[in-house]
Amino acid sequence: MAFCGIKSYLFLIVFINIIFITLQSKEEVLLDMKASGGELGWLTSPYEDGWEIVQAVVNGSLLYTYFVCNVAKGEQDNWLRTTFIQRRPSATRVFVELQFVARDCNSFDGASLTCKETFNLFYAESDADVGTNFRKGQFRKVATIAPDEITGRGEMNVNTETRTVGPLSRKGFYLAFQDIGACVALLSVRVYYKICPATVQSLAAFPETVAGGESQALKEVAGVCVENAVSQDRPRIFCTADGEWVVPVGQCQCHPGYEAVGDSCR
Repeated sequence: MAFCGIKSYLFLIVFINIIFITLQSKEEVLLDMKASGGELGWLTSPYEDGWEIVQAVVNGSLLYTYFVCNVAKGEQDNWLRTTFIQRRPSATRVFVELQFVARDCNSFDGASLTCKETFNLFYAESDADVGTNFRKGQFRKVATIAPDEITGRGEMNVNTETRTVGPLSRKGFYLAFQDIGACVALLSVRVYYKICPATVQSLAAFPETVAGGESQALKEVAGVCVENAVSQDRPRIFCTADGEWVVPVGQCQCHPGYEAVGDSCR
């Protein structure tokens, strides 16, 4: 199959079967490739003959994806860098969710001895947007991204992989994707962190809290009693890395003359 034919086949099927994710209320999204549309402004290095943005109209909507497929050109070192991603100071770790399609090297009939089926994820922190200034040496490797299912002839397998990036300490960061000779379509990049939403439990109010990362699976949070309620010990609860409240400790009681009605004392 000619390489131009491969591209047409790949993107026709991808855009017809593309998966849209419903965002959960426990996630605060910092970057959403799909929502950005054609205003991505991501940097490619080299500027030509590497990653390229491809668009298609599906059901009246214009969709964009990044694609690279230089499997017949020998060794490759193609980079794709996002725009500057600002972070919330308390969000020291973020999740990076990727949706992509990776072509089976065996489907090229031996056209390339250097074909790969993986690509690499990197990140670099910064206190300000550096624009088009791009230096590979500033980036740290997060992981090699390998598909659970590769795509051969006559099929299409969309992979979803999530990685954790951090700990982060500066005002923002960049992500970068390195191609070393694969045939890959990057359908979606979503960067987010998880939160435990503000809640009232046992007449104690707890604030919205950014969930802990891998090194802090449970984050202890102190609460305050609602109006007209008191507690002998300050109420506490734990926020999990998945953005859920667990193990409340302590309980507030209504003052004499008041009774608990829902989450308040009246």
